[in-house]
Amino acid sequence: MTTSPEATVEDPARPGVLASFEEPEFRTVWFGAVLFGLGMWMERLAIGWFVLDETGSVFLAALSFAIRTIPNLVLGPIGGAASDRLPRGQVLTATALIRLVAAALMALIVWVDVATIPALLALVFVTGSTIAFQNTALQPLQAEIVGPRRLGNAISLTSFGQRTIGVFGALTGGVLIAWLGPAPTFLVGAIPLAGAAFMFSRVRRPARPTSTDQRFIADVIDGLRLIVQTPMVRLLLGMMILVEILGFSFNGLLPAVAERVLEVGPERLGVLTAGVSVGAMLGTLFLVVTADRLPRGLMLIGVFASFGLLIVLLGNSTLFWLSVIAVAGIGACAAMTDALEWIMLQDAVPDELRGRALGGWNFAIGWGWIGPVVLGALADATDVTTALTLSGALLAASAALILLLAGSLRAR
Repeated sequence: MTTSPEATVEDPARPGVLASFEEPEFRTVWFGAVLFGLGMWMERLAIGWFVLDETGSVFLAALSFAIRTIPNLVLGPIGGAASDRLPRGQVLTATALIRLVAAALMALIVWVDVATIPALLALVFVTGSTIAFQNTALQPLQAEIVGPRRLGNAISLTSFGQRTIGVFGALTGGVLIAWLGPAPTFLVGAIPLAGAAFMFSRVRRPARPTSTDQRFIADVIDGLRLIVQTPMVRLLLGMMILVEILGFSFNGLLPAVAERVLEVGPERLGVLTAGVSVGAMLGTLFLVVTADRLPRGLMLIGVFASFGLLIVLLGNSTLFWLSVIAVAGIGACAAMTDALEWIMLQDAVPDELRGRALGGWNFAIGWGWIGPVVLGALADATDVTTALTLSGALLAASAALILLLAGSLRAR
């Protein structure tokens, strides 16, 4: 009997650190995801700085970050069901094109300068809506291409690529804002999105069976039922809601940290944002090596605790390079949290429910708007240091409780 090439790849007990790149289609998806990440990072940097610079309000700058997560509350389960029914390459192509058009419109709005802030926030809401479809298609597509044995490796490699390009996007975005202004920065950020759309359009995966409207609605309901009835899924998504509110909310305050705590301009904000990306790159590089080798549950709890303590450090540091080190550690924790959640959620459900499991993840991050809004208001009422110290301390304390009470997670 002969052995297929696929079986040969899957036989080793542990996949090599670059094993997923052996699949040509994975390489295509990887390049598309990296280009998509570059455009997303440049947009995020330009929006945050522009809103804070124009309004002087930490609350509005934080809102510009928070508003992108709100659509996931409704669209997360819908995106998950769509991922399990539609060709995932086409879904990813559509999300890249929508973000490209939105970036061009952002540039036009800034140039015209009429109702600028409300119009920009509306477009951020649109680009945030694509996350529910982009992530629920991207993560299961990787599993579909490389198989369950290399799932941790594939997700870690893709996250590593996206975070690595984020360094370039952050530094370039900061320089472009200072040199040319926000409008050209939005336009430059649209270019990699065009490349992402092209790469995703080359993915040739078979379409899933066409369903009636009733069946699609049933799929959405099945996704919601999955969240409620699967204990590990409930736990992972509860943790994700918690870290979105208390941890990821630091992004909304980062422009205020630069301007009000460290008293630096957009170029140094670009360095801070790049520090987040460098840390994220190193965190995902660590996962490339360890995601299929170390206990993921304990890693996730450890990442939670480190996340909280580093946010406290960021809030209390007045030394620029110490703050860069802090945000690098925060970036590593943020990237590892996302990647570990994506891997563990897909491990916890059957293959045919992976999209809906990721739809639950998007539903969880939809609660993330609470953190930036509350912390932004608190920072305006008190100061940035108080807001970050409170959120970081609460996150670190929650990690200790999870370690004590969640035995099922410790065992994974």
